[in-house]
Amino acid sequence: MQPRLTDIRKELEERIATIQREIGKLKVERAKLDEKLQDADRRMGALRVIYEAELERLGQPRGSLFVGTGKSYRFAGMKVGQALKIIREEYPSITKEQAHDLLVKEGFDFGTKRAKSAVHFAWIGLERVKRSSESNQ
Repeated sequence: MQPRLTDIRKELEERIATIQREIGKLKVERAKLDEKLQDADRRMGALRVIYEAELERLGQPRGSLFVGTGKSYRFAGMKVGQALKIIREEYPSITKEQAHDLLVKEGFDFGTKRAKSAVHFAWIGLERVKRSSESNQ
């Protein structure tokens, strides 16, 4: 006599449905967090513009925005390319390695990206844009 096989499909369907509901809730939470991050980035950008305008108005060199514990927030909310563009405008003869070191020193948030790779690819992108604009002139 063969042992009786048990059909576990119903239990699996219930577990799958539970996980799908959990994934849906997490996606909603992530969307809310992304929205909050975008809002904070916009506010930080606006404050950065005002801060730099005030430095310029007072005839002072651009500096890092330090708040609290001494961590720099100068490049907060920026993409690597945006930060590199600013650095290259301020220091035209800076090398890619020096720019990387500056971003690391300033506490730039590379997220999940590897810092050197992120700087390398953003640097290449800026070089392409620069060459393209030079050839169009």
